[in-house]
Amino acid sequence: MKDIYQEHRDIILFLAGVTFLRLIYIYFIPILPQEAYYWYYSLKPDFSYYDHPPMVAYSIWLGTHIFGDTIFGIKFMGVIWSILTNIVLYLTAYLVLGNRVREERIRWSLLTVILYNLTLFAHIYAVIIVPDTPLLFFWSYVILMTLKFQKTLKPKFLYHAGVALGFGLLSKYTAIAILPAVFTILVSNPKSRRIFRTPHPYAALLLSTLIFAPVVIWNITNNWASFGFQFSGRAETLKSIQSKYILQLIASQLFVLAPMPLLLIFRTTGLILKNWRNSEDARNLLLTGLFIIIGFTLISLRSLVKMNWLMPGYLGLIVASVLMLRDKIMLRSAWLKIGTVVSVLLIVTAHMIFLIDNIPLGEGNTWSGWRDATQKIAVIQKELGGKENVFIFANSYKAASLLRYYLGDNQDVYAQNIYQQPALQFEIWGIPDSLRGKDAIYVFSDRYEYQGNLNLVAEFFERVIPAGEFEYTFMGTKKVRIISCYYAKNYHPNGMLDTR
Repeated sequence: MKDIYQEHRDIILFLAGVTFLRLIYIYFIPILPQEAYYWYYSLKPDFSYYDHPPMVAYSIWLGTHIFGDTIFGIKFMGVIWSILTNIVLYLTAYLVLGNRVREERIRWSLLTVILYNLTLFAHIYAVIIVPDTPLLFFWSYVILMTLKFQKTLKPKFLYHAGVALGFGLLSKYTAIAILPAVFTILVSNPKSRRIFRTPHPYAALLLSTLIFAPVVIWNITNNWASFGFQFSGRAETLKSIQSKYILQLIASQLFVLAPMPLLLIFRTTGLILKNWRNSEDARNLLLTGLFIIIGFTLISLRSLVKMNWLMPGYLGLIVASVLMLRDKIMLRSAWLKIGTVVSVLLIVTAHMIFLIDNIPLGEGNTWSGWRDATQKIAVIQKELGGKENVFIFANSYKAASLLRYYLGDNQDVYAQNIYQQPALQFEIWGIPDSLRGKDAIYVFSDRYEYQGNLNLVAEFFERVIPAGEFEYTFMGTKKVRIISCYYAKNYHPNGMLDTR
């Protein structure tokens, strides 16, 4: 153990320092609406959920059972998944640099991790917990095990990859995009290609399927809700080819990668394509990201592609960048130094954003005001008869989740399914019959996706009247958010025409 520490001391100290800082940082930053939603998942454990598999819920469940229902407990496993991803990237670089002397392998493997940590997404998805956070780890582990198999031809590494794929699918459905990459890598090499004459790759794939089986069972028992939402539902939203979505995608990738890593990846891709036959490791690393990147780029011609969807595809390319661009002249180039400074400034700025109260980011600020507003809404609820007589609902699954978290008193909060609008997982949880005839507090904000639907809500209650409005500003001048609540009298689940 001592020898391992001495040999890899620099990476151990680097990762220990980064992890320590992140654990301190998550103690001071707010919970994001999406995290509150997944925390709500964790309160109702299940095989899967409406819009995502269960790994994010299980991660939050573990963190909160160690540290309680605190923001630190919710985010804790995000830091852990991130550190594991960094370790796997280091080991992957160490593997593909095997023809170098030990000191050089260690130095360039450390540089791989540093390059990864110069991307913005490496930091964002280390301090928030969403399905992408564990996905990045399992995706990187599939890469490592696939390359290990190709170098050793030991079937056990295929089984490791199969397990990682299964857990990757439990994290996010896009993990399936690594499968054609693994197949292409294996068949492209005459030695590894022979494995398809044995039962090992099929058994490894069966192992993945068995791990993923609970999600399939959940979908069968819930009318294929999750698969329908993520696949056929999204397919129905495709529009005619237009340029705005791909331009948005390019801008978002420039943001999540930061300029220097993005340019480095572009240059690496060009070098790999130019030397396709001469660098098997670099070619394989490119293949690990090729299918997901090309796939979502094509989709962006007809639909919005979110900035985080391509992220796993960059992991192999980051390792390939160090493999292809390890000459010292490259490291001394001015553009690389400038790009590094720009990346560091972006990362520091991104971290500062979460620490500044009510920072004016327009639609980008999703979190400010909700803690304070929830406390005031709780007072209004008590004055109107308490949670036994008055329930709370919002016009967004995110707002409902934030309210549920900040209320902290074990009462369920409902979303727009109260007035028969789509509400993702809240539709699966449903509306208890006990709400019939009760009064309610309806909450919404002036943010675009949280804006009120008073006309629709009024169809399900006898009367809807203002109960409170709370404005939040930056430094007392710049308006950031207005959160409003309305008192709704006598709930009718099927509308006011319901005579039951």
